[in-house]
Amino acid sequence: MIWTDTTLVMLPGLHGTTQLYRTALTLDWGGMQTTALALPNHGAQDYAALASAITPTLPAGDLVLLAESFSTPLAMLLAAQEGPRIKAVVLVCGFCASPQSSGLGWLPLQPLFAMSPPAFLLRRYLTGEDAPDELLTDLASTLDHTPGATLAERARVVLALREADCPSLAQLPVLLLQARQDRIIPWDAQSQLERHLPEATCHWVDGPHLLMQTRTRECRDAVIKFLAAAAPA
Repeated sequence: MIWTDTTLVMLPGLHGTTQLYRTALTLDWGGMQTTALALPNHGAQDYAALASAITPTLPAGDLVLLAESFSTPLAMLLAAQEGPRIKAVVLVCGFCASPQSSGLGWLPLQPLFAMSPPAFLLRRYLTGEDAPDELLTDLASTLDHTPGATLAERARVVLALREADCPSLAQLPVLLLQARQDRIIPWDAQSQLERHLPEATCHWVDGPHLLMQTRTRECRDAVIKFLAAAAPA
């Protein structure tokens, strides 16, 4: 199959680390090689700057980009910049414009990100009530190891995002993995992404915002099925 000569590159959410992809990286993704790339913790955090920082670290050859939440606009930008070697894009709980009021960017966000969020908030907004304690520990660890100033800057980047900032990726196979219980990305933002990418395949998963961590195998199976259908005859 064509995808066995392709590398699946996973890009992380707001935390910017590869730690939460540990389980996903142990799975068989249809014979593809897999890797996860961290975002830089220092320097400008806007999507253009992150694309410039990430591009030299991309593996050689054909790629499939899989991005979660914060990194979904980054994946769209990378796909447009890298051209034909990007064979498909998977956007997990993605958006193409600020999913929340842009006015929140005026709030003092850094002090909020300097605090460790309690487990009940992580369960409510990110992992769902049935998440194992190990996932909560990993999630808290990733947030603790990313500077609060960096998290706050990334949040401001999201709040300032406009649909015009995201390429439309016409003619490129795109899969949208959407979470039915997403309490971070509201329905209108999910619908906007679907309209922005009208040729994309949309697959809804019964789970919370952190789909790749809580519904890992279901996400993997949906990706493999999508790529099998997208592969040229």
